[in-house]
Amino acid sequence: MENNQINSPENSLQEQSKDTNIQEIKTDFDLKYIENEVEQVISKNIFPVEIFPQPVQEIIKATNENLDFPIDFIGASLIYASSVAIGNTFKVEIKRGFQEGAVLYLAIVARAGTNKTHPLSFAIQPIIDRDKKTYQDYERAKKDYEKFSSLTKEEKRGIDEPIKPVWNKFLLSDYTPEALAEVHKFNKRGIGVYCDELAGWFKNFNRYNKGSEMEFWISNFNSKPINIDRKTNEPIFIPVPFISVCGTIQTGILKELAKDNRTQNGFIDRILFVIPDNLIKEYWGESELNPLIVQNWAGIITQLLNLPVQWDDTLNPVPEILHFTPEAKKLLFKWQRENTDLCNDAESEALAGIFSKLDMYVARLALILQMMRWVCNEGNKETISIEAVNGAIKLIEYFRKSAEKVFNILASNPAETLPDNKRNFYNALPKVFTTEQALQVCKQFEIPERTVKYFLTNKELFNNVKHGYYEKNF
Repeated sequence: MENNQINSPENSLQEQSKDTNIQEIKTDFDLKYIENEVEQVISKNIFPVEIFPQPVQEIIKATNENLDFPIDFIGASLIYASSVAIGNTFKVEIKRGFQEGAVLYLAIVARAGTNKTHPLSFAIQPIIDRDKKTYQDYERAKKDYEKFSSLTKEEKRGIDEPIKPVWNKFLLSDYTPEALAEVHKFNKRGIGVYCDELAGWFKNFNRYNKGSEMEFWISNFNSKPINIDRKTNEPIFIPVPFISVCGTIQTGILKELAKDNRTQNGFIDRILFVIPDNLIKEYWGESELNPLIVQNWAGIITQLLNLPVQWDDTLNPVPEILHFTPEAKKLLFKWQRENTDLCNDAESEALAGIFSKLDMYVARLALILQMMRWVCNEGNKETISIEAVNGAIKLIEYFRKSAEKVFNILASNPAETLPDNKRNFYNALPKVFTTEQALQVCKQFEIPERTVKYFLTNKELFNNVKHGYYEKNF
């Protein structure tokens, strides 16, 4: 691969700091100039491409230049695909009794038409190719099994009965919770859920099993055992689950995430948001992607998929445990103390909850980056290096700013964007009111009754408690 280092504003800033000793600047004007330059760089939430091994940086750069993949989207998608490929092969130990795997919940956020889906499709294509191959193997084995099953008792004599085949797959996009557990039962190495529209993931919660699916995903994030008792089929028990989730969502649908108590029960805290600054739809370019880029990414993921799994005597995976090097652990604990201070000083309980989950994510991302470095011959798979931890911290700070951006979107009051008369009418209504009360209040603002009745159907602003009774959402 061509060795082209991607230059980020952060790298440029580091070079500037090497060449300029701020202590030698004598004038207030020059000092303010330097401070303004620094502020302009750090105020933007720039995805830290430099944290990846060089071959992965080249993939990000090439797909951005030739396929118009937004840097944030392709970078996060490559991390997700690596997470699924690593699965239950490795965990990282922060200290005795405190281990983290590579499970991620990722949401790629942007308005329609800004190339959200294609980067994710590119990243998971090698895993899809693996699923295609295992499906072909399954089809052949199924035919052999059916052929044996069709034999008479006499014909079966002396022939070893084949094991009923199952499809050992990695990715799911459309499933019932029971089907998900069934797939995971046969692939205990780990699986991934891929949603082209992530809203379909959380909107379908409780569609099949009232009241339990969201709790299932909260539990899965913490790698709690999956235990499903079924009336018509055999029970399912998965003591070491691994299910990573990634999908795209339009910015305008983000507020759907806040419904059904998802901001209070910690569900949203577990999602890493990828939401670039000032993203726009790009013109098509005429340059073509070098096929070697596709091959190189396929090679990286294939090596991760080929990592062997250790099994215990109950045929459940036993992840290999990686430890931090002393300097990496020192850096990690220093960051954790700073993150803890941010949690304690957060302006809201919601932000405190989001920041607290970053403690787990920094270790998970360090594990993923270390394995990517190993595949690219820039590290080993015996310890977590300081380079991997430093990269994970940079990623976490990117995700922190993204979470704050999403929090501001979720916390915003849509009533403030209404025309003056409707906004004043909305503010004048009591928290809970009847249709008759609304029709009385509307007279103060010269709003027709028909308009009020239609206005009350706005589910973003009102909750229809029961017939004729409403509650304001803000």
